[in-house]
Amino acid sequence: MHRTIGVRSTLTDGWIRRFREIEKEKEASLSIFPPLVSMIVIAPMTEESRLGFFRPDNASIVISESLIRNGSDRDIINVFLHELAHALDYRMHGDTGHGPSFRECCRHLGMDEGFDKSHIRIEIGNKERRSEKIRKLLSFSSSPFENESAIAIQKARKLMMENGDEDRSDERIYETALLSSSRFSYGLKEVLSYTERTSGIFLLYVPSPEGRSAMAYGSLDEVEFAIYLLDYLLSSSERAIRSLRKEGKHITKDSFLKGAIDVLSERTREESIDNALIALRTENEKAARTIVYPETRLVRRSIRSSSLFDRSSYDSGKGFGRSLDISRSRKRKLIEKG
Repeated sequence: MHRTIGVRSTLTDGWIRRFREIEKEKEASLSIFPPLVSMIVIAPMTEESRLGFFRPDNASIVISESLIRNGSDRDIINVFLHELAHALDYRMHGDTGHGPSFRECCRHLGMDEGFDKSHIRIEIGNKERRSEKIRKLLSFSSSPFENESAIAIQKARKLMMENGDEDRSDERIYETALLSSSRFSYGLKEVLSYTERTSGIFLLYVPSPEGRSAMAYGSLDEVEFAIYLLDYLLSSSERAIRSLRKEGKHITKDSFLKGAIDVLSERTREESIDNALIALRTENEKAARTIVYPETRLVRRSIRSSSLFDRSSYDSGKGFGRSLDISRSRKRKLIEKG
C-alpha cells in the first residue's frame, strides 16, 4: 500500500487553501471540469531536490514541507503550477513527462516564463533525516514477533521520545492513512491498536472513499515507525498463517492475530516507556483535535470482541509469538547498531 505522510499546521493548511483557490481559478479560465486534482498534500521529502510531484494514479499533488517552510512565495506557487501542469497534461494527453505538451500546459496555466524547478535548492533539516535511524533499527528484524524485534521496538520508541519535543516545537502534526477498507476485522483492529500503543500515535477511524481509513497522527518519527511496525506485523503474520494452513491446520486469522498480539504485548512491555507513550498519545490526540479537527467532536469507540473467536487459532498465534528466537550474536549486533 502506497502511503503519503502529510503535515498539518496553520501554515500548511493556509497554503493548501491557497493552492485550491489557484487551481479553481485556472480551471475556470480554461473551462476544465471535473477538477484536475483530487487531493493536495504537503509532506516531508527525503530528497533535497524533490520539491513536489504529481501522482496520476490518484490525481494528487504532493508539495515539499521544506519548500513551504523555507521557499519564497514565488517559488512555492510556481512549483505548484508546475505540478498542476502535469495534471493538465495527463488529463489532456495522457502524458506525465516534460515534453512540448507539458510546456504548453505551463504556458496556459501562467507559470513564470523561464521558471526551472530543478534550480531551487531547499535544505532538508536533520529532524527530517532522523527517521532513518528508526528504519535501521527495524531492518534487523525479519519478524515482529522475534526477540530481536522486541529490542528494536523498545529502542526505536526511546529514540522517538528523545526527539519528541523538537517535533512539536511549531504546532504541527503529521498524518497518514495506515489502512483503508470497507470493513476492519477484529484481528486488524487488534494489530492497529497495538501499533498505536507501541508507537505513540493517535489512531482515528475516519470516512474515506474506500469506506473508512485508520488515520495515524503524531510526529514524523512516530508516524513512520507506525507504518513500518504495522507492515511488519501484517506481512509476517500472513506468512505464518499460510505456512500453518499448508500443514493442514485450520487457522482463523482474527483469533491468530489476537494470540500473537497478546504475546507480543507482553514481550515488549516496559512500564516506564508505556507511561511515556501514554503521554505521547495524549499529546498527539490533543494536537489532532486542535489542528486537524478543531470543530469536530471526536468519539473513541472500544473494540468489540469477535463472535467468531477460535481457541485453537488463538493458541497457535500465541505459540508462534513464543517460539521464535535469534542468536545472541545478532541480538548483540542490534544493540551496538542502535
